[in-house]
Amino acid sequence: MDGPIAALYLISVGALAMCAFQAALLARSSSYVRACWTFALICLTFALFQLANVRQQLAPDLAAAIPAHKWVNFFSLMLVPQIWYLIASLDQRKVAYRIGYGVALAAALLAAENLVAPYGYRFTQLTLDAPSVLPWGERAFLLAGETTRAYTINRLLTLGVVVYAAVFCVRARRQRARFSNRLVWLSVVLIVITTFLASYSDRGALKLPYMSGFGFLFLAASYLLLVRREATQRLTEKISISAALEREMESHKLASQRFEYALSNDALTGLPNRAGALDRLRAMFLSSESTLTRMAVLLLDLDRLAIINGTRGYEVGNQVLVEVAHRLRGIKGGNGLVARLGSARFVVGIAGHKTWAALEREVDAVLAAVKPPFTISGAVLNMSFSAGVAIYPDHASSAEDLLASAGLALHQARDAGPGHLRVFHPSLQQSLSERIGLENALKEALEKEQFFLHFQPQVNAHDERVVCMEALIRWQHPGLGLVMPDRFIPLAEATGAIAAIGSWVIDAACRQLAEWRAMGFAEVRVAVNLSAQQLLMSDLGDTVQLALQRSGLRGEDLELEITESVLMQDPQRSIERLVALRGLGVRLSIDDFGTGYSSLGYLKLLPVHAFKLDRSFVRDIGKSDKDLEICATAVGLARNLGLEIVAEGVEDAVQAAQLRQLGCHLLQGYYFARPLPAHAATALLLDERSQAAGTASLEAG
Repeated sequence: MDGPIAALYLISVGALAMCAFQAALLARSSSYVRACWTFALICLTFALFQLANVRQQLAPDLAAAIPAHKWVNFFSLMLVPQIWYLIASLDQRKVAYRIGYGVALAAALLAAENLVAPYGYRFTQLTLDAPSVLPWGERAFLLAGETTRAYTINRLLTLGVVVYAAVFCVRARRQRARFSNRLVWLSVVLIVITTFLASYSDRGALKLPYMSGFGFLFLAASYLLLVRREATQRLTEKISISAALEREMESHKLASQRFEYALSNDALTGLPNRAGALDRLRAMFLSSESTLTRMAVLLLDLDRLAIINGTRGYEVGNQVLVEVAHRLRGIKGGNGLVARLGSARFVVGIAGHKTWAALEREVDAVLAAVKPPFTISGAVLNMSFSAGVAIYPDHASSAEDLLASAGLALHQARDAGPGHLRVFHPSLQQSLSERIGLENALKEALEKEQFFLHFQPQVNAHDERVVCMEALIRWQHPGLGLVMPDRFIPLAEATGAIAAIGSWVIDAACRQLAEWRAMGFAEVRVAVNLSAQQLLMSDLGDTVQLALQRSGLRGEDLELEITESVLMQDPQRSIERLVALRGLGVRLSIDDFGTGYSSLGYLKLLPVHAFKLDRSFVRDIGKSDKDLEICATAVGLARNLGLEIVAEGVEDAVQAAQLRQLGCHLLQGYYFARPLPAHAATALLLDERSQAAGTASLEAG
């Protein structure tokens, strides 16, 4: 085959075959898999179309040109549904696929017509049946003549494909899609132009071979360039995402490590917390079992840390705790167990000794390390520690029990006073068993309705009229009988049951007051004690508001009493909680005033209505001038701050008279009434009303 036109056609055949191969390769990494495979098929069809054109143009006579021309017709017919399907796969519209099936059916019918017609589907008869001389002088066998109706149908199908392609390109351009490149637009224009030139060649108006294959070759190169660029971008994005995921996984791993560290370590001192201490204790326990040695747990509780926090601030208290941790680490080294269990409680593990004497020497060394004064911010602080010791295998058979036994010994040491050391004794085991039994029973007490309230009146100091009933919870244990609050409230706080119990007390007290209001006691309010955990709970305000709403009471009908030492545990947060409660209209009072070593700087900021003078000052008011002076000072402080003061623990008329003379507003104690069941408290109110009515009658008479 000679001549430049034939060479160009053959070159285009190879180029189109290469484009088909490239499109098939890109189908694996592109997001347009179906479009890439369809495009590869179109490239192969156009390559065969170009090859058939070469055979027709170089045919020696008409008999050889007509079969080649029919193959040109066949491949051109196959291109129409293929191009439609390509655009539909990019467009992703179901209606486009449905129309594409119709286009494919029409093309198949035309292909059948092309097979049986003498000159193919294009011509009914030929007007040009000999080789033609092209404008540049080359000879080629071109056919022309009268076109058929099938030819017109194919032109319409081709026009439909062109219109669909144009609409899609315009839409892609508006949406800034990846296939809205100018090269694609230019390629589409070239294909349209060469297709219309072919129609003029078929009628004999122009002597030109079919050039649409070259236009498509330009489109193929443009399309593959865009797809390759898209695939490169996807690969870059994938690499970037993989790197980001790797960084995220590393960050998550570090965060998990930090979280696990935070779960088992104390943020202030860097020592293990209770969870971390138990893990280390279990390991030490296993080691002692395997080596047949003794181990001990020493619990240290810093005495009067609350005083340091209240008088010198929490920053100084925190520095003391950090210094204690530093000293304990120094005496135990890096391998020994030193942990912080609570606000002022530390645990030291002692292991590897065969005798009691060796354990005692190490305990003495630890106590000697923390005994010297602490110098904090230029101030010298003399601190003392209460300590409890438990020893394996004498006092416990597991790490948890050993820590619990040391806790019981520490509790006994604290009862003896600051600075004492106690070693666990088996007799304390009974107390431990009772505590566990009591904790288990406490979990069911609320559900089984074993709690009930007693009420102790607070009376006006001048006329001894009842103005408030303080609600006091009691527990009727099925086996132990009546259990007082000082025994089970600490357990409730330790087990987390205090929230539910405290909510019940508030609700029950409000219900009882609602009953009294219904009986006509309009000026009596009810008071409820709050524990430390209750005050700092975030849902306390919701609990109070709901109880008031259910009982139909106003905020001022309820008074909440907070122990002074509780307030000083976290003054800032306590003030925030009290402000929120006062916003509900609830009355607030500080219980046991004078015993909590509180800072007057904080007390003047507390949004409270009253102070309750502790019974320890009232008890000896008639015997001790100091107690009388303390009471007088407290009353004066309350008066200066515009607050009421309630004296509790009044047991005789002398105390009542002296407190009345000092200016106390309200009095409470056994002299007026002991804590009474609800029915007895109701009878007291009824009796008071009857006496008031009788007095009024006498005065009227």
